[in-house]
Amino acid sequence: MTRSFQGSRREDGLSVSVAQLAGIDEGPGAQVMVPNVVRFIGAVIGISLIGGGALMAGIDVGGLVFAMSPLIAAIIVRVVGGDGLRGVGLNWTGRQGWYWLAIVMFPAAMSVSVGLGLLVDAVELGKDVSFASVGTATLAALVPRIVLAVGEEFGWRGYLTPLLHANRVPPLANHAIVGLTWTIWHVPFILASPTFTNQPLWVFAPLFTLGVMAMAFILGETRLRTRSVWPAVYAHAIGSALCYTLLGEGVFARIDSLWFSPRPEGIVMIIVTCVIAILVFRVPRLATPPPASNQLPPFLSIP
Repeated sequence: MTRSFQGSRREDGLSVSVAQLAGIDEGPGAQVMVPNVVRFIGAVIGISLIGGGALMAGIDVGGLVFAMSPLIAAIIVRVVGGDGLRGVGLNWTGRQGWYWLAIVMFPAAMSVSVGLGLLVDAVELGKDVSFASVGTATLAALVPRIVLAVGEEFGWRGYLTPLLHANRVPPLANHAIVGLTWTIWHVPFILASPTFTNQPLWVFAPLFTLGVMAMAFILGETRLRTRSVWPAVYAHAIGSALCYTLLGEGVFARIDSLWFSPRPEGIVMIIVTCVIAILVFRVPRLATPPPASNQLPPFLSIP
């Protein structure tokens, strides 16, 4: 059975690594096979199409299938590809600062976006909106959003990111691959949700791609730096809960959504998350010796 984390060679000739596809010099003895990368990306996109198609047909459970498709795909590929539970990142390791970043990142970014909108009179709050009401609603939404965040992050940062790392793909290329896959994955849900955006497609598509890519770089780095999936889960859940609370009925009397939306595709949100991504990459990396060609990278051996 193929074990893509360990670099075994397939007998069917599929011997091109992700690093080679990205034009990266892997060095001697660094060949690690990629069948499970291809399997996961194919599976997650395929399951998302099933979920999105069900939503288009009026079958509500399709939304749950779509939301959980990264976790479902990861489970399937881990079983079929022989990776088991290695590299999930269920441990709480790494510097505490990364966990605090995960907790405050999206509330801070959304506060900047909405705050600037209020400052330039491009945003007007509803008459009954208060800090307490938004906070209470966000906390109430947090538990279901954690469940949904697990459904996504156990696929993106719990499997694909460490799998690419095991294939010796450098962090920037790693996060770019995950980010592009994450962006494409959203397409079936967007097509099944006519009210998902009020922007023209030619405006929405590049902005949404930029927003998701910036988030992928930040969340991917928290995964690699802490060797844990939990910072990404926390950030995803908190950001999602707060965003959907802010977009709830009556919170905004009016808003220039192109510039000041608290969603990833808002222009101010993109600027803020890109700044955070740049700052994250400026944090020095702790030196870690490269694994031998027949070993897992150190953190991938942690359940």
